Amino acid sequence: MTDRRRLGALAGVLLLGCGHAPKPAGSVASIEVQYEDNPTSLSKSHQAKAADEPAYWQNRKDLIAAPAPPQAAPLALPSVVRWKLKNGLDVVVVPRRDLPVVSVGFAIKAGAYDEDKAQSLGVADFTAAMLRRGTSAGAGKKARSADDISSAIDFVGGVLDAQSSLESSTGICSVLSRDLGLCVDLISDVLLRPAFPEKEMVEIRDQVLASLAARYDNPHELSAEHFDNLLFGEKNPRGWVLTPEDVRKITRDRLVAFWKTFYRPNNAILAVAGDVDPARLRPLLEKAFGGWPKADVPARPAFKMVALKATRVLIVDKPDLTQASVLLGHRGLRHADPLWFAATLMNYVLGGSDFSSRLMAEVRSKRGLTYGIGSSYGATLYDGAFQVSASTKNENVWEMLVATVGELRKMKNGGPSAGELAKGKGYYAGSYPFKLQTAAGVAVGIVDAELHGLGIEYVRDFTLRMAAVDEAQAKEAAQTLLDPDNLLVVIVGKGDVIEKQIAPTGLRWERINFKDPISHAARAAQRKQAPSP
Repeated sequence: MTDRRRLGALAGVLLLGCGHAPKPAGSVASIEVQYEDNPTSLSKSHQAKAADEPAYWQNRKDLIAAPAPPQAAPLALPSVVRWKLKNGLDVVVVPRRDLPVVSVGFAIKAGAYDEDKAQSLGVADFTAAMLRRGTSAGAGKKARSADDISSAIDFVGGVLDAQSSLESSTGICSVLSRDLGLCVDLISDVLLRPAFPEKEMVEIRDQVLASLAARYDNPHELSAEHFDNLLFGEKNPRGWVLTPEDVRKITRDRLVAFWKTFYRPNNAILAVAGDVDPARLRPLLEKAFGGWPKADVPARPAFKMVALKATRVLIVDKPDLTQASVLLGHRGLRHADPLWFAATLMNYVLGGSDFSSRLMAEVRSKRGLTYGIGSSYGATLYDGAFQVSASTKNENVWEMLVATVGELRKMKNGGPSAGELAKGKGYYAGSYPFKLQTAAGVAVGIVDAELHGLGIEYVRDFTLRMAAVDEAQAKEAAQTLLDPDNLLVVIVGKGDVIEKQIAPTGLRWERINFKDPISHAARAAQRKQAPSP
């Protein structure tokens, strides 16, 4: 569509309230945008004041000058010691003796991506939650109950936790360095000898069921669930929707099967960070984990995403909301993509920073349509999502969408300026090192990089890689990756108010109740089963 046709189409959309005829649903492929220097939502006095502001600040002598932004430099990482046990377990040790604390963490390269949709949906997270609920006797160890494990870690004032995500299952134990032996003992116990007692499954199941019920009361979580399901689809685990029925059919046998299949040393990374001596630590780890039997682990299938061919809007009607939660976006990119650094820096300018981003300046500061709006690409193993999220009054949903898509188009067509990129580079040069101030932070950073196939160089050279992005590369990322013509838009709010704004635009749209199934496939099946009127 040419710019002239785009502006012409938009004129019709924006004047709907002035008596223009609505368009049939699906007759318009994208949200058309009119670029305006003085948005109509602002009063004339506000516009005049805004126009006078630059002159007020010119040539002032009483202002404090902003400090120069930090300069990128390679990070001086602590010495990192690595080795591999005979069973294939990767060990990463980050010694740091300034504080008498130590953390022992693990990462299993298995998560929700490794579940079977029909048989074991939700089992990865359930398995991780059950690890500290009891262990079996073996290898000269006594069985431990959930209370035994809790008492042991609480007695030394430590922390022991485990969880699972789409990509991996992780856990950590943190204690004073004098209690390192306890941490190693507990981590090896829960990894090598979990008991999965059925009596403990009741509480975990109740917790999961409660969290599933709570998502209907959280518009941000609800919009995210709908967004992932529609964007990634039913053939990608990120698009699958966990239901209470899935949780109720998880049995102990399925937990054991998942653990036996994926919790293997040749499918894991062990990270130790803090006040440790690697030479003394090595035999301790050999004794604790050397008997962990390795085995072949099933390869993950290739996951695909369905391409968006036009803008699509889902209205999730929740009548009690005075604010609508809006989530829009499209396909993103994987963490290891060559464009990731350029895309991340470009997104910082667009909506990744706090109050200085283009989206915040346009949608919040200039138009007053939201308290906050942001965008992100994330850092995922597989192709993820580009997302823009915000909340606004139900009555302002369409105006906010037009303003937001306008900024996406501007960024796609022109890219960020050199000055905007410089601010972003300064932000990452100053903020990224703070994540690595502790030995545990370094260990987590290294493990995360390893899980995505990036290596320790990624952590060491992060700020340099970000600083190396030039204007041409950032513009290429914007032009290649942003797709304002083909967006998925999910709006959770007062349906009657929002539908009046969306229905006449000609976009493809659907309205559902907030209690309807989140899965698009489940809703379609429900409609087929419904009796004819």
